[in-house]
Amino acid sequence: MDQRTDARTRAINVGQPDRLHVGPFPWWMRGGHLETILASALPLPLPPLRSERRLVEVEPGTAVETFWSAPETPRGGSLLVVHGLGGSAERPHVRAMADEALRRGWHAVRVNLRNHGGTEALASTLFSAVQSDDLGTVLEAMEEAALPRPYVLVGGSLGANMALRYAALAGTSSRADAVFAMNPAIDFFVIEREIHRPSNFVYRLNFVLGLCNMLNAIRAVRPVPGPPANVRYVQSIRDFDSYFTAPAAGFANADAYYEAAGTRAALDWLRVPAFILTARNDPFIPASLIAAHHGAAEGRVRVAVADRGGHVGYRVRGADGQPRFWAAKPALDWIEATFPAAGSSGR
Repeated sequence: MDQRTDARTRAINVGQPDRLHVGPFPWWMRGGHLETILASALPLPLPPLRSERRLVEVEPGTAVETFWSAPETPRGGSLLVVHGLGGSAERPHVRAMADEALRRGWHAVRVNLRNHGGTEALASTLFSAVQSDDLGTVLEAMEEAALPRPYVLVGGSLGANMALRYAALAGTSSRADAVFAMNPAIDFFVIEREIHRPSNFVYRLNFVLGLCNMLNAIRAVRPVPGPPANVRYVQSIRDFDSYFTAPAAGFANADAYYEAAGTRAALDWLRVPAFILTARNDPFIPASLIAAHHGAAEGRVRVAVADRGGHVGYRVRGADGQPRFWAAKPALDWIEATFPAAGSSGR
């Protein structure tokens, strides 16, 4: 039995979700909103990532952009790090995950999902959350390039949902050996309800503007049917998905798309270990939604609820006084504990 098979059979999580303490936070960053918005807007002092850019064809006429980084002293496996809706391979939390992996001797591959990160010209289709098989195709490219195993999918927000969705639907054929998912958007209906609360207006507006800008950038490359992409016509994420995402992905309406894209009902199909991290003060993904799945998939799913962190924020003050992305450490700690034979940095 190799270490990947062993990890799949011994990952048993029962009882209540873990409770994790995040800190110390800067004194001026208090509450889920600030912890979400400022962590996303402010840079992290990370070293440059030396990467090789590779295009991976995911279907005829469509490729995704990837960035491959190798550690100075390889002693682990490989991570595929996935951003969220409107993000890119350059987002602070994506770079922080890759940096932590490299420092521990793991390879790191970052991906720009379809239409993200300025890649509108690479895709003949619109992005949708049901394109989780794209991650499997990138993992296949990693196999062909002989990157060391195990392979761990690491995602945040919508990217975390896609990572879980890929592994769950692939079942025993999953090319990913484990999944680490931060604040995963596993139920689009619940998130739609939460993001339409008056207190979450800024997130709704940010997503709508970002999606409209993405659509207009695509229209600069090729025609896309539908109304003008601006806030006069598109006033919610559902509007955007109804006009553009759902029909482009072959769904009759947004409800059908949301039902297919969310992973909530499919988590029990996972056949690889998964660690799902969320925050108690996430503004639009309720911690209770995530916590209910601790022990799913015959104990393969571990859930941890952090006492703070917002939505994929987790920006703390390091011992040197510099900001850092807190979630990178528990992610790599769990990965190294799950695959001890892959080597450990001793950190």
